[in-house]
Amino acid sequence: MKAILFNGHDIVLLVIVYIGVLFAVITLCGRRDAGLTHLWLGLFLLSQAGLAVYVLVLYGDGFHQWAVEHAPAAFASLELALWLEGPLLVLYTRSVLYQHLRYQPRDVILLLPLLIYVIALIMAEVAFEVEQGSNFLHFLRSDHIQYYEHLRNLVRAGFGFWALFIILAYQRQLPNAYSNLDSLSYTWLKFLVVGFIFVRLWGAFYLLMFSIIFWFMGESGVKVIDFDLMGIMANYGQLLLISLLLYFSLSDSRHILRVNIENLESMVKTKSSLGYTAEQVSRLRRHMERERPYLDSRLKIDDLAHQISVSPKLLSNLINREFEVNFFEYINRYRVKEVCVYLADLDRQDQSAIDLAFCAGYNSKTSFNRLFKLEMGITPSEYRKKALNQAD
Repeated sequence: MKAILFNGHDIVLLVIVYIGVLFAVITLCGRRDAGLTHLWLGLFLLSQAGLAVYVLVLYGDGFHQWAVEHAPAAFASLELALWLEGPLLVLYTRSVLYQHLRYQPRDVILLLPLLIYVIALIMAEVAFEVEQGSNFLHFLRSDHIQYYEHLRNLVRAGFGFWALFIILAYQRQLPNAYSNLDSLSYTWLKFLVVGFIFVRLWGAFYLLMFSIIFWFMGESGVKVIDFDLMGIMANYGQLLLISLLLYFSLSDSRHILRVNIENLESMVKTKSSLGYTAEQVSRLRRHMERERPYLDSRLKIDDLAHQISVSPKLLSNLINREFEVNFFEYINRYRVKEVCVYLADLDRQDQSAIDLAFCAGYNSKTSFNRLFKLEMGITPSEYRKKALNQAD
């Protein structure tokens, strides 16, 4: 009779492997118009599949012994997936939010996990010279392996926090680049990154708890808590995380409008006027009044800068210093004025205020009502009633 390699909970890991590999292939071989986004997503999914296989190799009831006998190199090879998932998550997050990415000297930190992994391999080769089996497996079974595992967990969670920081920085910078914020569905990405952090911190937590209890109470104390169950819960959390990632990242309805990261960062950092001229200010005013670009709900500062032949950086500073508002506020002032004209038009009485708002470039009822009252001091319906009464 053949040995059973898997138990019931291992099915979750097999599902992760299947989903990860399948959608990684689909993503990597799919459309090319997303730039590097699909590349980093595909590689991240492969890292999750590798991680699931690694858990099976280490803890699977029958599969561990099979791997020791037939594929001892799998332990060292699959360990790489644990170290690469963090940098891949950061790269994927950046590619989703920004376009035309340029790597900077500080991005060398992305290579840190790979460096630690190589050092661990060298240590395993030097410290454990076995004729058969895996040197790295002996390294994983050594007395002080928990310190290595704690470092690995902290690094993985740390890259999750880095990805979260990128999202929060992007969120703060949005009003400098976009004229409509409601269409930017970046919340799902924040949710997924926070989920990644939680799953990784959960793994770090129960490993730390295991080390502390074992240190003070020995093996008898460890048996009091079901650490196997805590590890199984982490596997289910990973499956949920991958499922949500695929649902949101592959859905066109959740597409995020991306902006040039260099332009966005320079808008925040630059304090000088950059030497803009009165002619450029007049050019902007004429363009806004004649061409009415604000009617485009997807208008970005890059688009407006191109239309008036200036750099986004200069335009941002011109708006900030000349009009004392950011790009979002500047564009929506024009939209409010446009809606006011519509609301006072007797020929448009049959159209609702929200329909007129959409004509003026808004794409959200809630956002329109809030911005209109903030600018005019009254609601759109109150303004229309007052304007039409005056017309009569």
